[in-house]
Amino acid sequence: MGALKPGNSFMEIGAGNLMLSRDLSKHFDKGLVLDFEPSVKRIFSTLPEHIQQKLAVKIGDFFKHTTDELYDCIVACEVMEHIEDDTGFVDKVYKRLNKGGQAIISVPAKDKYWTVHDDVVGHVRRYQKDELIELMGQSGFKQIKVYSYGFPFINMLWLLRAIHGKQQSKQKSGWSKKQQTQKSGVSQIPTKYNFLGTFINKYSFYPLNLISSLFNRLNLSEGYVVVASK
Repeated sequence: MGALKPGNSFMEIGAGNLMLSRDLSKHFDKGLVLDFEPSVKRIFSTLPEHIQQKLAVKIGDFFKHTTDELYDCIVACEVMEHIEDDTGFVDKVYKRLNKGGQAIISVPAKDKYWTVHDDVVGHVRRYQKDELIELMGQSGFKQIKVYSYGFPFINMLWLLRAIHGKQQSKQKSGWSKKQQTQKSGVSQIPTKYNFLGTFINKYSFYPLNLISSLFNRLNLSEGYVVVASK
């Protein structure tokens, strides 16, 4: 994937478990973490002090977040597919970036991969590559690159999520879209598979990342990452 450009500040929208925010803090002097889910503050309190000093946490809606501050990078992983007005979302991301700033956005790919899991977690849509490029371009972004990331491993997890989503569909059928969105990043893997976390780390993922990088430009994955500049 295209290289992350280090800078002074970043914003992460929908930060979830803060793992990505931790990594981003290594490349920026400061960052804003924005999320719907109040439990983010509890997770933040467990971070090492030197990381806490770099990050500010706000609970709320990106559309309602008002500030004059501009950022060198804005990241939104698995967020935009929950938003009805994705054009407005991309427009606001563009406006909150410094000139030359970078947007990094990941979304689920291809309608053919839609399952009950998408319904359960409050997805509004999946994206086709061409419409994703057009969406970013309409807001003024340049140097737009779309990577079909994680193949074949993310497609294997897609099947597991589909099975899990079917099991959860009755339990969560009465949830509002906001509740579905709030909880979508908490855990998409069944509790009985939590033991897998023991084997998931940057070292075990390294060879898998090398393999999947061979397929980044082949549009085979069920997930996209778009990297674009203002």
